[in-house]
Amino acid sequence: MMMLQYATYSVISPEGCASILWKSASRAGDAAEAMGITAQRLKSLGLVDKIIDEPQGGAHRNHLEVSRAIETNLRVSLKQLAGLSSTELVDRRVERLMSYGRFKEVAA
Repeated sequence: MMMLQYATYSVISPEGCASILWKSASRAGDAAEAMGITAQRLKSLGLVDKIIDEPQGGAHRNHLEVSRAIETNLRVSLKQLAGLSSTELVDRRVERLMSYGRFKEVAA
């Protein structure tokens, strides 16, 4: 999985999460931090393989540059995957999906 440098990934907005947890959307920043929705955080958790750099000021500032960066990264990734058999691809996918949601118990 790849993400743009300034992208976020979540099933709920930080404002929605803050409204549920603290009854106030004003704590959206706290919620976003707790949810770990940034590309960098998700990469550190092993959910994202590659972070694609964005143009200065963000992807919306230069659509052509960011689309070229996405294309380049997709081509590299597809080239690496092209050498694998269908079985290897499926096995990798299953292994990856099964790794999501793992946790580590610590002594209290």
